[in-house]
Amino acid sequence: MNEFLSELLMTVITAAVPVLSAYAITLIRKARDKAAAQTDSIKQQDYISEIADAISVAVATTSQTYVDALKKTGSFTKEAQAEAAQKALTTCIASISPAATAFIERAYGDMKEYLTTRIEAEVRKQKNELPVPVLLESTSTEATTIAASTAAATAATIAQTAIQQITSEPSVAEKVN
Repeated sequence: MNEFLSELLMTVITAAVPVLSAYAITLIRKARDKAAAQTDSIKQQDYISEIADAISVAVATTSQTYVDALKKTGSFTKEAQAEAAQKALTTCIASISPAATAFIERAYGDMKEYLTTRIEAEVRKQKNELPVPVLLESTSTEATTIAASTAAATAATIAQTAIQQITSEPSVAEKVN
């Protein structure tokens, strides 16, 4: 009887080991894939944040050191505007890490084209954030309400754009594979 139970136990173990091994391997692969996806997502978020900061700083710096001086003298022409855009692009490219540069090229293609459109959007954003002189008399409550609604609308637009870019682009891991 003991021999029968021993053989039965060995048969069950022999049959169960491959099934349990396959299940364990599947779980390990899923955990690996999830960790890789999270790592890619974190890296992408870091690159996007780095790029956004570089664009913002490049536009602000160019505006402060170049554009404002030309506007004060009244010599901010279309040519000067194009030169300011080029200066902002050069500054931006110089401040982006090689890893973020590679990310832009993998995810969006031409880096200069991508950064140029983002710089133009940032110029508009920063221009709209500047205080506008109030020509008509209004109460400070009205001005605060207008400013708050404008800021909220701008923030919502930026958030929607970022979400669309993140969700519509395949992950870097998918593009590499």
